[in-house]
Amino acid sequence: MSRSSPGYRFKIQSLMATFVFGGKRVTTMKRKYRAKLGLTTLTIIVGIGLTPIANAKSIATPISRSRWPHAQVTYVIQASASERRVYQAAIRAWNATGQFKFVQGTTAHHQVTLETSNATTGQYYRLAGITFSTGYPNGYYTKAQVYLLTRNFTRYHYSYSDQVHVAEHELGHTIGLEHSRDRHSVMLADNRYNGISSADSTAVRLRYRLPVGRL
Repeated sequence: MSRSSPGYRFKIQSLMATFVFGGKRVTTMKRKYRAKLGLTTLTIIVGIGLTPIANAKSIATPISRSRWPHAQVTYVIQASASERRVYQAAIRAWNATGQFKFVQGTTAHHQVTLETSNATTGQYYRLAGITFSTGYPNGYYTKAQVYLLTRNFTRYHYSYSDQVHVAEHELGHTIGLEHSRDRHSVMLADNRYNGISSADSTAVRLRYRLPVGRL
C-alpha cells in the first residue's frame, strides 16, 4: 500500500538495540500491516547480531528517515540513583555536541522515557540496551522509550563508562541514528567502549538539516 494513500494515517513503531557481545550477524525485520477503521499500523522490529567488521578510514553514521520535528526533546528518567547518573552523563554528552538537545520534562509532559529493566530473556537476550520509538513512516517521531538492561550490565561486567556509552548509543537511536559499521562510532551495534564520534555528531546535524523522510 502506498504511504500516501488517501484516507490512511501511518504509524511506525521501531525497535533498536545494543548487543552485549559478538556472534553471528543476524538481521530480522518484521512488518505487520493492520487496516481497521481507516487506520493502518506499521510495526518494524530490527535486530542485528555481531560479526567483527574491518573499520574503513571513514564511515558515515547512518540516519533514519524519521526524526523529531525539532532537534530538541523533553525527557524523564525513571531509574535508580546509579542509573540516573548514567543517563544524565549520556545526556550531557549529546547536549555538548551542540547538534541536539535533551531537556528535562515532567511526568505529565515529556517525549522520551528513560528506564531500566532486569529482563534477560526473549528479545532482551544478549542486549545491553533497547529503544522503542513511535511515529510515522517518513514522518516525525512522537514518543520514545529507552531501557538499560542492568542485569546484563552485571553479567558482562560493564563499567560505569561502558554503561554511559550504551546510554549514549540508545539516545542516538531516539535522535534518529541507526547502527554504524564504524568501529569508533557510538552507534556500533555492540558498542560499550566508544563515546560520541565526530561522524555521529555530523550525522545528527545532517538528519536535522534534511527534510523529514530524506536520507
